[in-house]
Order: sequence, then structure tokens, then C-alpha cells
Amino acid sequence: MNFQKSSVRRAVRCWAAASAWALSGLCAAQAPSTVPGVTADSILIGANATITGPLAAAGGVIYPTIDAYFKKTNDEGGINGRKLKFVYYDDAYDPSKTVGVAKKLVEVDKVFMMNTLGAGTTAAIADYLAERNVPVVPAITGSKKLLAYKNIFQMYPDYGTDGKTLARYAIDKLHAKSVAIWYQNDDFGKDEVAAVTEELKKDKMQPVVALPYNPTDMDFSSAVLKLKAANPDVVILAPAQKPAAQFLKDAAKLGLKTQFLVSYAAADISVSNLAGPAAEGVIFSSYQKTLVAEPNDPKMKELKEFAAKYLPGKEVSHYMFLGTYVAQLTVEALKRAGPDLTREKVIKAMEEMKDWNGAWIVDNVSYGPDQHGLGATAMYFMKIQNGKFVKIQ
Repeated sequence: MNFQKSSVRRAVRCWAAASAWALSGLCAAQAPSTVPGVTADSILIGANATITGPLAAAGGVIYPTIDAYFKKTNDEGGINGRKLKFVYYDDAYDPSKTVGVAKKLVEVDKVFMMNTLGAGTTAAIADYLAERNVPVVPAITGSKKLLAYKNIFQMYPDYGTDGKTLARYAIDKLHAKSVAIWYQNDDFGKDEVAAVTEELKKDKMQPVVALPYNPTDMDFSSAVLKLKAANPDVVILAPAQKPAAQFLKDAAKLGLKTQFLVSYAAADISVSNLAGPAAEGVIFSSYQKTLVAEPNDPKMKELKEFAAKYLPGKEVSHYMFLGTYVAQLTVEALKRAGPDLTREKVIKAMEEMKDWNGAWIVDNVSYGPDQHGLGATAMYFMKIQNGKFVKIQ
């Protein structure tokens, strides 16, 4: 009898243990997996930063601005109860270094999402981030090649659109009969060259010369002399800001007298500050209304109030505009993704964004499943006059 009772007790214990094990396995299967970079009270966002190198002037403002805007968001309660944390590392605008930065952010820091800067640098890590479904909101670029990636959303109109717009302006508004191109030797510059060349063909024209430079170059006298010999009516420039300024100084010094027409990628008043009189009269394409906004514009007022509180002593510049846009777009995407946050939901939220007007520098922001570049199509032109941007009517 005791033997029977003992056997029954053992059987009951075994059944209970088996049931508990099965139930725990079922619960584990139903429980949501841990989302990298997301806790009950925080969201970790990462970036490759150009703190040194040819875009140091940009990185030195953009990333502190993003961080400051995230602090503003946190001061206002965060997003769905979570505070934003931001970590970034210098890649010196060097794609070979960007790979290491991305791996550290994703594998060591375990960020939830990223923002990136540069066509070549983003391209270097695009496949790596896509394999892990890491949202990139946004990539500060307009590369045609990157439009195919489901997880990457670019903040610019693509460079092909820009190149065609520049070429059309040269022909229709400047009445150019000959056009040359000077461009950065990476995906950004090559996209611009291809688009300019395609648009010129429509008028049975082709570039009289197309000269590349490397992002680390800072002496452009050789290119200037070649352009001077070609004697084009217009030179279309597709550079970063610092090289653009140095190019204009070299052009003035060596007597290259022609109309310069510059991509929006270099549209920052720092070009005028660095180049001085050599930048006078240079024309830029743009899509950002804040570059020529009136001082009493409501959004400009908000931006300046933000800068005064969170970035005291810093000049309100184009790079600050970019930083606020990166941060505002990130915040909006996270809000739309909801409290049960996943990478898939952020991507879905971005693809459903239509005519959003919450940013300070761009209106009518739209993306879609087949539109991963900024949907702003109303570009305009401006020129440097007395050291400032003036919109060309």
C-alpha cells in the first residue's frame, strides 16, 4: 500500500513538472523577443559621425544638434514613456572606417536604429544593416543606389533629380551653350554627373569636361586650370562644403571666370564664410525653405528658441537645420510606431508618412513603399549676395 501511494505521488510530481515545463515553453514561444536597443524606459539610437575629415564642419554641428533635440524630447516626456539615448562615433567620412563604426553600434552597443551621413559611407554598410533590418532614419544623402533598400530612408531628393534640375537651369535660365562638371568622386558625385549628362543630351549637348576630386583633396588648382582651358559657360559643382569653398578660392586666384552652379549638397553659408569674395554670385540649388526664410517665419522662430535653450552660443546654420530635421524625423517615426516598438513598425510608419509638416526645414514630407527618398519635389535656386543666400525669383 505504501509502495502504491509513493508511486502515485511520484507520478503526480512528474506530471506536474512536465506540465509546468510545457506551459513555460508555450509562454516563451508566445512572449515577444527582446528588441535590440529598446528597454522599458529607453531607446538607443546610433550614428556614424563625420567629426574629422572633409565634412568635419558639418559633423561638428549636426550631431550635437541631434543630441540636443533628443534632450528636448526627453525633457518633454520622451516617446511613449521612453527616453532617447544617442551614441555616435567618428568615421572621418571614410567608408572603410564606417564599417567598423556600424558593427560597433549594432553588435556592441546594440542600437535600435541609426542615422547615417554620406552616399559612399552609407553604401558601405547598407547590406550589413539590411541583413539585420536596422532602420536608417534618415540617411543624410540622396543616392539613387540606396533607394532600393527597404530599411533606409533618405532625407534628400535623390541626386539624380538634383543633377537634372541643375542642368536644366543652366540651359533654360543661364542659356549655357557649354557646360563642365566638377564633382566628388563617390556615389553622390557620380549620380550627379550621370543625371547632368543625361539632361544635356536632351538638348544635343554633352559636358565639355567632367573632372573628379577625392573627398580628402584640398588643392584644386590643377582642375581649375583644366576648366579654364575648356572655357565653359557654366561649371556645375557637386562637392561637399569645405572642398567647394577651397575650389572657389582657387578659381578666383587662377582667374577662372564663369558661372558656378552648385548642388544643394553644398548649400551652406559656411561656403561663403570660408571662400569670402570668391563665393559672391555663386548659384545653389536647394529644397530647404529655411535657407532663405524671413526672420519672422514661425518655424524659424521655434528653431531659434530651441537653439538658444539647448545649443547656447552656437550659430543657427544650415548644419543645425539638418541636425534638427534628422532628429525631428526620427522622433516622428518613433511616435507613429507606437509603444510596442519594433524595427518593422518603424519602417512601416515611415512608409505610411504622407505630407507631414512637423519639421522646421521642409514641408510636405512624404515617403512610401516605393519612395524611400524625400518626396519634396519643389526645388528652387538661390545665390550668394553680400555673403548671404538670396532666393532667385
